Amino acid sequence: MVGSRWLRRIGPALLALGAAGLIASVALGAGARSWTPPACPGPDGRGAAARAPVPADLAGLRGSPWFRLDPRLDGPGGLSGQRLTVGLDGGGATRALDLPAESFAAGPFGRVVLAGSDDGVTSRIQAIDVASGCAWTIAEEAVVIRRATIDPAGRSVYETRVDRGSRTDLGVWRRALDGSGAAVRVLAPIPVDGRFGRTFTTEFSWQVAGDRLAVQSCGEAACRTRVISPEGIVQTLASPDLGTLIGLDGDRAITYAACRGLPCPIVSADLQTGRRQTIAGAAGLAVVIPTPDGVRLVHEEVGPAGRRLHGLASDGGFATDLGPLPDGLRLHPSAVGAGAATQLPAGWVLLAPEGRLPLDPVAPRSQLRHLPDGSTVDYAEAVR
Repeated sequence: MVGSRWLRRIGPALLALGAAGLIASVALGAGARSWTPPACPGPDGRGAAARAPVPADLAGLRGSPWFRLDPRLDGPGGLSGQRLTVGLDGGGATRALDLPAESFAAGPFGRVVLAGSDDGVTSRIQAIDVASGCAWTIAEEAVVIRRATIDPAGRSVYETRVDRGSRTDLGVWRRALDGSGAAVRVLAPIPVDGRFGRTFTTEFSWQVAGDRLAVQSCGEAACRTRVISPEGIVQTLASPDLGTLIGLDGDRAITYAACRGLPCPIVSADLQTGRRQTIAGAAGLAVVIPTPDGVRLVHEEVGPAGRRLHGLASDGGFATDLGPLPDGLRLHPSAVGAGAATQLPAGWVLLAPEGRLPLDPVAPRSQLRHLPDGSTVDYAEAVR
């Protein structure tokens, strides 16, 4: 049986898909040869690699990087490690890195995927330039680095740390992307608050159309979100009836309610005033994306006729029915929720087996769906 300890470390959206699907996914790509990336030559171009533009249209998808992180289980079902697979849409080599059990991945940021690992003594972050097939070390620390992200400018890495012995929160730290210089703390540890219980996960999420960073700390169900501006101003959303963050649109935080599974209501909360409204009553997997007409929430809804997709603005307006989900496919949520990601043009969402980028070539074929018209394109055709 899958242990609850490592299940709490993966995204809540993955939990909602079911442990059985997760266990099955562990075998996908298991035969791929483990890869150790060679060192990238020098610091030049590292910022440019992280700032590589998102595809402007479907024609630009080919060659975009992707990643997928899968748990590896031992015989009794315990977590023995994780396998990070990276590749380029539409071709190129697919490479796999075998990581310790306490590991994470984030991105893509331009051509870069972040890989974090902890061997029980040292935490390490490396940046993998997927297109160039090389990597560089950003950090090696005695404390435990739980998560990391790269800022949109491609200059800095933000990391969240805990003490190795006590697992006490040590706050959020920033360092140079090229690995030079020491890290500086930019956000204090989150205060203890019995209403939220013990913090099991801390995740990063960037504002969809800006450079503010959301840092969310979650207990079993309830979460607190702190948003940092480039000037260092911090806004806090701390209500025990709110759960996992889906996305940030300006001053609006789009979150699930504090549910222990899906479906779950989705709430839009104003960071300035604290006002909030429920914009979806019983939603499944969800993602917040940019479109030419503004930021939109896309979510699943299960009804008498099956599972459908809906789109709406962060204030609940511009509601759009995006049609049914094909059998075997689910909405691919954010990288935090799916443990996998690629880069898509504005206005498009990915439908994939189990809601994750597939590694199995015989899996149901993934699709791309467009807002606001609901048109569908076969993913394999788009990346040819």
